Amino acid sequence: MAERLAQWRGLTRGQKIKTLIETKGADHDDIEHTMPPGTDGVVDQIERYTNEQGVVVTIVIWVDDKRDRSIVNAFDELDGPIEKFVEAI
Repeated sequence: MAERLAQWRGLTRGQKIKTLIETKGADHDDIEHTMPPGTDGVVDQIERYTNEQGVVVTIVIWVDDKRDRSIVNAFDELDGPIEKFVEAI
């Protein structure tokens, strides 16, 4: 079971972010997308696990300008500092 956090390391649930790396994932129609660095998104969840993952930040990344299509990526502390992957906007 994870503990949900409202904020962590300068990020807050619901906060708009910009990706700093290329991100990949499938949307709700199972269409695979590769998004370049600088793509907009939002922090969906921040959760602390008791295992080696530590804190996991789940990001919804917009695939189109209308924001009706997205992918979801999760970054945990095993990946490295969250500041390597996203920044608040």
